[in-house]
Amino acid sequence: MKFGKTLDNLMVPEWRHQYMNYNELKQLIRNAVSNAPSGARPSNDSVIGYYRDFEELFFTTCRGELTKVNDFFAHKQAEAHRKLATLNYQLDRRRAQQDPRGSSISRGSASSRTRQTEDKRKMPSIKKLRLAMSEFYLSLIMLQNYQTLNMTAFRKICKKYDKNLKSEAGFSWYERFVLKSTFAMTLQLDRMITDTEDLYTEYLANGDRSKAMAKLRVPPLGHRTPPVHVFSAGLFLGLFLVGAVMCIISYFSLNLSPELRYTFVSLFRGPISGVTFGFCLAINIKVYENVGVNHVLIFEVERRSALGAMGSLEIASFFGYMSTLSILLYLLHKEFFIADPNFIPLVQLAVVVVLFVNPVPILFYSARMWLLTVMGRVLLSPFFFVNFADFWVADQWTSLVVSIVDHYYLVRFYVRYFLDRSDAFEFEPDYAVAVIKCLPAWFRFAQSLRRFRDREVIFATIQMQTITQYTELFESPWTWAYITICIVSSIYSVFWDLLMDFGLFRVWKGENLFLRDNLVYPRWLYYFVIVENTLLRFVWILEFVLVYQDVLAPYNGKSLICFSEIVRRFFWNFLRLENEHLYNCGQFRATRDIFITRLDPQEERFLQSVMDKTEDLARERRDKKYF
Repeated sequence: MKFGKTLDNLMVPEWRHQYMNYNELKQLIRNAVSNAPSGARPSNDSVIGYYRDFEELFFTTCRGELTKVNDFFAHKQAEAHRKLATLNYQLDRRRAQQDPRGSSISRGSASSRTRQTEDKRKMPSIKKLRLAMSEFYLSLIMLQNYQTLNMTAFRKICKKYDKNLKSEAGFSWYERFVLKSTFAMTLQLDRMITDTEDLYTEYLANGDRSKAMAKLRVPPLGHRTPPVHVFSAGLFLGLFLVGAVMCIISYFSLNLSPELRYTFVSLFRGPISGVTFGFCLAINIKVYENVGVNHVLIFEVERRSALGAMGSLEIASFFGYMSTLSILLYLLHKEFFIADPNFIPLVQLAVVVVLFVNPVPILFYSARMWLLTVMGRVLLSPFFFVNFADFWVADQWTSLVVSIVDHYYLVRFYVRYFLDRSDAFEFEPDYAVAVIKCLPAWFRFAQSLRRFRDREVIFATIQMQTITQYTELFESPWTWAYITICIVSSIYSVFWDLLMDFGLFRVWKGENLFLRDNLVYPRWLYYFVIVENTLLRFVWILEFVLVYQDVLAPYNGKSLICFSEIVRRFFWNFLRLENEHLYNCGQFRATRDIFITRLDPQEERFLQSVMDKTEDLARERRDKKYF
């Protein structure tokens, strides 16, 4: 792979514009070579003047790139220096509380020791300190990789200049400017990395360095998915595709009664929609990885154990294959000598639940625990600080309302079935369905005061329960109330999606008309999503008309709503995470911000004095070493 492509793949997405622009300089050299004076007898003066002008242009551009890299590296290094001092202070502060004689803070002043004893309430936990140190170490390694990649880029572009222009000026400029630049000095950054390892070993790993490094170790640049996951994803995907084709053929070729088709859709629509949504998420993650949208940072997932696109595809394909097996066993139960096929969806549901809540650290344990934690925060959203992942999961639930209700129908069916009730095969909504439909909207309401969907569900429930009192659908005032609320809710949701979630309509002229200045995806995708999102927000009108005209059965109308909303959410995820990614890029935020505790003014002054002494000592050591 060529270095330009390697650089694009390995750079930190949030710092993309702070790297040396290798591809631009390479194109500059190509243009210079292709546009060089040619002909039968070009004059020496014109050739010499051409290459002299290009040399001045090229190295002026290189100096601009070097200044950009130096400034950014110095900024991030100073930021890291202060954070390391803060973490060191907090660790020492915690030791002062546990062992006042063994802490440098306690030896500093009696007032500091008194404040440490009195301020136990603010003391950060060991778990939070470990997380903060782990993220800080990750940021140092990322800065080190930034340093290495830019050094390699400057070396290669200078070498390419010398090779193409038959010169030695590139190597000379590299030795004179790059090797003596700020970002090429590795001493301070290496020392901070070593100090972080030592602090973690001493304070958080009980002196066990191997244990500390196991927690701190960062995957190498360009780390690929383990082959076992690639093989498993391909195997289950192939089995799923074959099974899905067999399911479609069996469903349309078998002579099934309308009652059996109704029961089949009611029992399997929830699992099928869940599998479809899983494949959509796998595609989302793959696109994020290709275009550089850092979804791992956005969701604040542990980078060392993050679930990538291949892992997501493996999970979706496995559950998809399991769903196709269940469907085939249900449709062909007589051929398999299954007396009661109604237990097949229950077995599938039980397997999914057991695999998901399994406490054993296997089968994507960290991803499962992360999702369970986020789901718990969403369920208790009024009582917890709301992160982006909480918002995002609650938004996904609003698109999976039909699927969630289908799983409620599934549980209710088995309760009635085991009780041998006559209404077991009735999958009509009750008042519990209205409550379940309101829950995702309530979670979003508790997070961001978006309230229209609750009223829509309430009016829809009242309209369904009172429709039998009228001979015509439109004679019921609740029908008109339902339509009005749906229109208002859809319009509000469209504007919220486009303006708030996507951040569009920031530019009103030029080539990015109706979009924004910074775009990650091709321009056509944004216009497509604007139209697609708006139309699918009003798909309830199509369902209402088709069911009213008896073109679709009501349960098929709900299927239309279910899968249309999954498709809408699929495209919504692209632009929503891109908008969050651009915010992180604007802040140069590439790692999680772990808040420990706020320092008071006296502690700030003490910390500044410690940093000043450290800088003076490092300067003296450097001067003695090199001069």
